[in-house]
Amino acid sequence: GSSFQHPCAACYPIPAPGLNFLFIGRAGRRLLRPMTLPIQSRAFLTAVAAMLVALFFWAVVPLMLVHFTRWIDPWTANGTRYFFAAAFWLPFVVRALGRMAPAERRAAWSAAFVPAAAHGAAQICFGLAPYHTSATLLNFGCRLSIPFATLFGFWLLKSERPLMRAPLFWVGLACAAGGFVLMFEGPLDLENTSAAGMLLLLGFAAAWGAYVVFVRRNLAGLPVHLAYGLVSLLTCVPLLGLMFAFGDWQALGGLAPRQWAWLVLSALIGLTLGHVFYYRAIRVMGPIAAEGCLLLIPFQTALLAHALLGERLTGPQWAAGAVLILGCALLLRARFAMRA
Repeated sequence: GSSFQHPCAACYPIPAPGLNFLFIGRAGRRLLRPMTLPIQSRAFLTAVAAMLVALFFWAVVPLMLVHFTRWIDPWTANGTRYFFAAAFWLPFVVRALGRMAPAERRAAWSAAFVPAAAHGAAQICFGLAPYHTSATLLNFGCRLSIPFATLFGFWLLKSERPLMRAPLFWVGLACAAGGFVLMFEGPLDLENTSAAGMLLLLGFAAAWGAYVVFVRRNLAGLPVHLAYGLVSLLTCVPLLGLMFAFGDWQALGGLAPRQWAWLVLSALIGLTLGHVFYYRAIRVMGPIAAEGCLLLIPFQTALLAHALLGERLTGPQWAAGAVLILGCALLLRARFAMRA
């Protein structure tokens, strides 16, 4: 085989791992396989910054989704939000694919299919969950994806398996999980949560855990803009179909301009930009460490409420936040101590 820079890389200023193409048979079929690149300090800082931005975006989105339950049904909310996300990235995808050979375009679409299927399943569960559970339990239950991401990562990614033998990783994961649980010092409002809500949260956790691993395994060789652009387009089609089949999409005509603005904003920060920054973090951190850092979301939400709304954090919550940060730091330290 031969290695060369992906032709789309010139379209984007963000450096991305190259693609290692294997040529099989006379037809020269090209298969995507991610290459292992050395981890540098600059890449580490970029990944941490990208993760912090994604954390900020995703700390706000659950509040928006609960707010949407007053206006539109979950099928309509999902389909509409993904329509805006896909429409945003469509020009970038068209431009990038236009610079690729036909075989490379087919390989790119094929690489994005499985991550898009997992992401579509996760998005359906996530969109339906606010209608069957409370905001507190939604924030808590979504982060149950970390054990699934860990299991799938160890199973499917050889580069993640050395973490199994790293005591620092398990200490960091325990600290992060412990601090996460301590953040919810009060009741989880189970009275307002149905069995369907619990199943939806579990379904989201499993699908999301698979999604982040498949993003690293299948899409590491594509620029992050193109990678998520392909995933958003593949995910948008079934979600729009479900909206027209089961949703009350006519209700969109009755939304006020301010409600439309919130709907578009949630799509931009939660989907269009949030996932691209998270892809950048996954590419360097790996899916397990990146998913572990998402446990910081409840603490970040509490900090935003403290700064913007004047809500007070209790002593145990401040302590839980400190343990969370320590756990995430240990996770990153264990991840970057490895050298493939």
